[in-house]
Amino acid sequence: MRTSSKLVFGLSIAVLLASCIGKKQLNYLRDPSLSAGSSKLFENRKFEYRIQVNDVLSMRVLGLDESENRFFNVDATGSAQGATDAALYLNGFSVDKNGHIHLPTVGKLKVQGLTVGEALELVQRKVDEFFKNATVILKLVSFRVSVLGDVARPGTYFIYNNQVTVLEALAMSGGPNEFADKTHVTLMRQSDKGVQAIYLDLSSTDILSSEYYYLLPNDVIHVPTLRARSSRLNLELLSIIVASLSTGVVLYTVIQNSSGR
Repeated sequence: MRTSSKLVFGLSIAVLLASCIGKKQLNYLRDPSLSAGSSKLFENRKFEYRIQVNDVLSMRVLGLDESENRFFNVDATGSAQGATDAALYLNGFSVDKNGHIHLPTVGKLKVQGLTVGEALELVQRKVDEFFKNATVILKLVSFRVSVLGDVARPGTYFIYNNQVTVLEALAMSGGPNEFADKTHVTLMRQSDKGVQAIYLDLSSTDILSSEYYYLLPNDVIHVPTLRARSSRLNLELLSIIVASLSTGVVLYTVIQNSSGR
């Protein structure tokens, strides 16, 4: 094989290799042990969120008269549908730098470090000291997650539920794009000590049993782009170059053969 032919052959192989992307990087939740008609249980390791400084709690107290009702309930003067995200935030009770919320009549309560359920029980006990037959409803309204990177609709999403999974958050953002790498999704989680970062492999069913499968408030997800994408964008140009070289080699060979006769 002539040197020029070897060059063209090598470039052709390079084009084929550059265009190859493994299924593992493109597909979700692959598991060789699963087959048609079979099932498998993935036990969750759920981490329960504890209230932090700057969280915002929305509280309603049912069973109060009109004069007391307006101090606690955001939608006291309108319908529940009128309580927008902004209204819930502005009229909610923020956790101050010392971990307290300040409630009308009830006073200051330490809620930092408590789960939402524990905070509800604490507030209910305190409200019972001042009002009879009052029922407290307490919600965390600052539960939001951010999805960035190679997804259809990157942005911040508010969660109107007690829990959300990493797959649900990606679905809210429209899902990863064609060249997104599902094997190295980064989860960034805030804590009192700083920000924890961890890689999640969404191509494997192991994520279903991970303690990071369920997201916490203020989690940030980043979906990277496959390295193959930059190569793929240049494949058309490289293919044209290879085709031109191939044509040149053929013409050169024909000319050489004609001259040798």
